[in-house]
Amino acid sequence: MHPDPQRAPFVLDTARYRTAADAADWISAHLDEVHALRREHGAVLLRGLPFTTAQEFAVLRDRIVGRPAEYVEKATPRSAYGQGVFTATDVPARRRIRLHNENSYALSFPRLLVFGCLTPPTTGGETFLGDMRAMPALLPDDLVGRFADEGWTLVRNYWGHYGLTWQEAFATDDRDKVEEYAAAQGLTTSWHGDRLTTTQHRSALIRHPESRDPSWFNHVAFWSEWSLPDEVRELLHDECGDDLPFNTFHGNGEPVGRAEIELLNDAHEKVRSAERWQRGDLMVVDNIRLAHGREPFQGEREVLVAMGDPVDRADCEL
Repeated sequence: MHPDPQRAPFVLDTARYRTAADAADWISAHLDEVHALRREHGAVLLRGLPFTTAQEFAVLRDRIVGRPAEYVEKATPRSAYGQGVFTATDVPARRRIRLHNENSYALSFPRLLVFGCLTPPTTGGETFLGDMRAMPALLPDDLVGRFADEGWTLVRNYWGHYGLTWQEAFATDDRDKVEEYAAAQGLTTSWHGDRLTTTQHRSALIRHPESRDPSWFNHVAFWSEWSLPDEVRELLHDECGDDLPFNTFHGNGEPVGRAEIELLNDAHEKVRSAERWQRGDLMVVDNIRLAHGREPFQGEREVLVAMGDPVDRADCEL
């Protein structure tokens, strides 16, 4: 019996401090309470903190996470501020970003995500959350069973003009370093001139290292061609053939069909919830229990993210 999903995040109004240093001390003094709320609700949003720069955000982040987590196998455009702080995403404002767990395709992934709002958008732009513990109960038993037994497969083609280049994704210009990373991480590589194809097989459900609750933890729907608008999918097939920038498959390599992806996306819509961003909001998210996404928006939006407390997949297998 899986836990019932709760609305996330829990909003905690903080004391009004004049400086980020004072706010950091408040976080340290109340850290047990913050993490207790995070464990109960999956995410806690601290409202009203006086940080105004990425550097001040990093100071607050350091009071919350034990150690930073690396952003590996990069897949989305982000601007880096240094100190492990990035823009949450640089995907254009008009696009909605579907629910996903950060780095669910890697062998190590962050347990915690810390978001901070420097500038809220005029309209929209919520970072919505979804409780992945609830997903299996919303899906057909045979589909869940297949993914639990077989896992899932991700194929990425680094075209460069569609998505990131392999140099950007792996933060190196050295093919030997890419091959070294791939061997350590269980990626199969294939080179086609300057285009790289990688294939990796991962578990689709994992067990939370703290609560031991099963969690739907994958990018199966997020990177499926059937989650793309029809006109985008057709354009990519015209330009790339079957070698799309991203596509997902069952663990045995069979394509995940359109009907299956529609079931997954429908289930994602049933578990999602959101809180409107305000300036000075800092949100701590359990990346294993909760997936996150972003609504389209208008106006300037500056939301930062940092990743922390990495977890090895081997410690989370069912």
